[in-house]
Amino acid sequence: MNISKTNIDRKAAKFSAAAFALTETILAMTLGAVMLSAMYSSFASGYSTVRVTREDLRATQVLLKRMERIRLCAFDQVTNYSYNPPTFIDYYDPQTQTNADSSGTVYSGTFTSSVPAFGSLPESYRTNMLLVTVGVAWTSGAMQQQHHARSMQTYVAREGMESYVSDGR
Repeated sequence: MNISKTNIDRKAAKFSAAAFALTETILAMTLGAVMLSAMYSSFASGYSTVRVTREDLRATQVLLKRMERIRLCAFDQVTNYSYNPPTFIDYYDPQTQTNADSSGTVYSGTFTSSVPAFGSLPESYRTNMLLVTVGVAWTSGAMQQQHHARSMQTYVAREGMESYVSDGR
């Protein structure tokens, strides 16, 4: 009796192992597909985040470049459109701006200067100052076309920093 029970146990083990092979393979392939798609999604999301962050950083650089330009202008040059045009265009990669396809993201900028609003500053200062706003807008994303915008504001005084820089006072 012992011998026949061992044979039955071996045959049962052989059939039970063979029966689970197809099920286990299908389950493993499903699990692998889910894992690979999750990994691909995480890489795609990561690269997209890096791209958007780089574009945002470049927009900040464009804004700072325009603000530094204002710092070196005389008070009457701030409102002069030949020194500071009201609109401008800059590129993600300025080295390749001649070829529109390879220059990447295009940044459209605006420049406005105006006397500060009544009540925002004391009246004696308000007439001798300008509120300068520089804004940048751009579109990113291949399919969803996301629109982004950034802006910076600063005050410029009639007898401000420019006189110290140019005259050496």
